[in-house]
Amino acid sequence: MGSSILEVTILGSGASVLSPDRVLAGLMIEIAGEPLIFDMGSGVLHRLSCSLPELTRIEHLFISHLHVDHCSDVVALVQSLWLMGYDKTLNIYGPKHLEIMAKAIGESFPYLIGKIKVKPHFIIPGFQTRSKDWTVTAFPVNHGDFEAYGFLIEAEGKRVIYSGDTAPSHELIKAAKGADLLIHECSLPDRLKELAPNHSTPGEVGKVAADAEVKTLVITHLYPELLEELGDALRSIRASFSGKIIVPRDTQIITL
Repeated sequence: MGSSILEVTILGSGASVLSPDRVLAGLMIEIAGEPLIFDMGSGVLHRLSCSLPELTRIEHLFISHLHVDHCSDVVALVQSLWLMGYDKTLNIYGPKHLEIMAKAIGESFPYLIGKIKVKPHFIIPGFQTRSKDWTVTAFPVNHGDFEAYGFLIEAEGKRVIYSGDTAPSHELIKAAKGADLLIHECSLPDRLKELAPNHSTPGEVGKVAADAEVKTLVITHLYPELLEELGDALRSIRASFSGKIIVPRDTQIITL
């Protein structure tokens, strides 16, 4: 991490309709040298191994919701940590159905039971966890009928928001007010909104970023259709939002 205080690494910026150079949802935030992982979609573990060779440093994993594209690499992470001689406790934070997922993993892969210490933490609106260097607060987002959360990460006077999957959300705007960095899903072009009513389009993301008065916007969860019309998407965002916009590549680091 070097001498900087807070680094954000976009591990996966793609979506379930795959792009060759973008894996599924994942994010790492390093604060004072401690890695916090947010979501573990398919391909994220490999990206993580490139960005954080010492995987055994991980102690905190936050899952925004239990759709496959946000949590499918959790099993692979557990196996890798076991084989690396992991001797810490892996704290996994997620919606209440996390318990069901953990049980299903145990039933499907019984050889992994007890191989490492895993401690589940069930998120409810307003859930908060902290260390001496950081605080993470969860807030509900608008992903249809599915239980889903975004996260506010605060450290050294900086505020970062990760949306997870959501349509425009008043709770997110409230949490993101004045944030230094908003990492927001931007799934499909505006013209295809009807195909993804529980996700956000460029025009919607621009309005959310403007209403929240954030300094920098990072768009992620990018479908191929949006990437093919990226110029139009950025113009749509810019119609409302005048701050900095980043279209990240996988493993790109943003320093605050």
